[in-house]
Amino acid sequence: MFRARTERVIKTIICEIVEECVNRGHSVSETLVGFMVKAVVLNPTNGFDVDHTLSEEDVQRLKQLCLDKLTEESSPGLDTIKMQLYFEMNYALRREFLAEIHRILEFKLSGVRREITDNRAKSRDDFHTLYHQIITYILLRSAIGSPANFNCVQDTNAALQSVLPLNDLGAFLVLLKKDKEQQLKELTMIVTGIRIFNEASKQKEELLSLHKLITNTWHDSDPEQSNSGDDELDCSNI
Repeated sequence: MFRARTERVIKTIICEIVEECVNRGHSVSETLVGFMVKAVVLNPTNGFDVDHTLSEEDVQRLKQLCLDKLTEESSPGLDTIKMQLYFEMNYALRREFLAEIHRILEFKLSGVRREITDNRAKSRDDFHTLYHQIITYILLRSAIGSPANFNCVQDTNAALQSVLPLNDLGAFLVLLKKDKEQQLKELTMIVTGIRIFNEASKQKEELLSLHKLITNTWHDSDPEQSNSGDDELDCSNI
């Protein structure tokens, strides 16, 4: 009961502060005002007791403190709060960001994966087609190299041959669908690891640039997007 009443009081205070800011020529959002109210109340120097109901005098003092801060001209403190609030509202947590990337990747690969797991290859040509589909899947999932790049396809084919030779593809076909999907993920990690190792071995003492490998994927698959992709990679290193 106490908590519900407090929330109603705070909501009323926020609405009144927003209205007063507008009257003073300042456009502010309820979110910003709510953030400011919380900051002012929790600041011990302001003398508010969060464990007790705010008196009428407390409410008026709270409103005035918030109004002073929200309408202050050229205030670094207010600008900092606005930036912090914008960041919290627009930037996802790293794990959420990565989870969303993986979700999108899985969705985009679903068609290729389905073609592989539902394949009922019988002839030699069917086996070669299936093998090429697996190579395409590995390249797309790893994002290191493009299925349109002959050298990447050749490198991936050589790495895959060392793990799953074409002649052993029959063992893959008899697996259950979920087991095929799991093996595709494992093959992607193993084959990609082999390719990275081979690339690093070629460069001897130089450091391997995954940035370069991934950028080449964009150039091969969509030249128009390559410049924006490069910019994003550069920004990620800041």
